[in-house]
Amino acid sequence: MAITLSPILAWFKLQKWKPLPFQKETWEAYLTGKSGLIQVPTGSGKTYAAVMGPIADMLVNPGHGLQLLYITPLRALSRDIEQAIQKPITEMGWPLQVESRTGDTKASQKERQKKKLHEILITTPESLSVPLS
Repeated sequence: MAITLSPILAWFKLQKWKPLPFQKETWEAYLTGKSGLIQVPTGSGKTYAAVMGPIADMLVNPGHGLQLLYITPLRALSRDIEQAIQKPITEMGWPLQVESRTGDTKASQKERQKKKLHEILITTPESLSVPLS
């Protein structure tokens, strides 16, 4: 099935936003199997540039368990990133769940994550190293 950006563009329209050229280029690059680096100033829309291509893919090709790992260098940013990603998911009713795992995550939540991860996980390099070791 062809992956479409329609759900992403619909959410942007709901926000009364127009995707920036670098965001659209990033989504299209991801959906054609390319990778790259996003370098723009703080507050320019990097999070949505990075995640909306994979989200568009997940909406068309649903899977089980972790499908998108977002690594942030600072745990202080993880909550903001989680809220930014959760916003379109909630507003559009997309069947995806997002969660974070940092040094601040409760032990009970970490235990639950060992058994079942949501589709999208935001973490830090330090927190990622623990389950990998």
